[in-house]
Amino acid sequence: MATVELGPITVTEDTRLRRYAFLAAFVVLVYDHLLTLKDEVTYMWTPKLKRSTAWFLLVRYVALLGNLALVPYFVADVSAELKLFLEANFFSIETENYLLVVQETFIELTLAVRVCAMYGFNRRVFAALSVAAVITFSLGAWAVVGTATTLITTIPGCHIITLREQALRESIIIFSVAGAWEAQLSCDILIIGLTLRRAYTYNKAVGSASRGSLLKTMVPRILCLVNLANILMIYYGDIVTAGSLAWFASTISVTLISRLMLNLHVAANGNWTTATMNTRDREAGLISFRRRTDFPDTLGDEYFYSGAREI
Repeated sequence: MATVELGPITVTEDTRLRRYAFLAAFVVLVYDHLLTLKDEVTYMWTPKLKRSTAWFLLVRYVALLGNLALVPYFVADVSAELKLFLEANFFSIETENYLLVVQETFIELTLAVRVCAMYGFNRRVFAALSVAAVITFSLGAWAVVGTATTLITTIPGCHIITLREQALRESIIIFSVAGAWEAQLSCDILIIGLTLRRAYTYNKAVGSASRGSLLKTMVPRILCLVNLANILMIYYGDIVTAGSLAWFASTISVTLISRLMLNLHVAANGNWTTATMNTRDREAGLISFRRRTDFPDTLGDEYFYSGAREI
């Protein structure tokens, strides 16, 4: 990121890019929510609220409400006075960062629990994921709380560097934010590696390759790609565009995780609609939590991905 003074035209164009990135992610989130609302009502809004259902609703609606709360900040065409009032009292760049930490925590916890279930909550796997999660969360929290910005704001919603003495501080902030996202990318890569290893052992045990085994890694792969794009933008963008894809990456990740969790519940009930993935390899997603001693190690995946009715 180049810490240089930005002209009004550059600031306007960069701000427009941030708004477009937010709007694109918001549209995808709401559109997917509408597509899957029928299945959500059918399989989630039931009298018997399971822990997995409660977690799904928490992940999905925290993201939805957070996006709705930030719409006035990013998209609404309001007067400069009203926008300054909103930034001073309700929405600011810090608000966005806090919501980012919450959403990314939900995402990584969901993926980590899923991988732990694949390994029958093996202690070594659990320890590795726990250490990675603690490091990632610590870096993310420090990037938000420990490096509060002091940018000079002359245009509502725009942060402009105009003093050279701010360059060093802004570089520290950018590298701390990039470090947090890089730690999360490392977690995603670790999850992909563990998932591929378990898929390989499962295919070796049953003696055939399953398309579902590959589908199991699609979500973390996509998360890696969007996180990588955001990291590159942090390093190569200017002070306004650096991190402009952070909210996009987080919202797209929440959308994928929500769709994955909903598919698991729909598959567990033996029903599929056009709003959910249509595949015969349902072992790609079904998870049932049991003690590791309940089955042989070589048949762990076969049990975890075999038509469990209770999630």
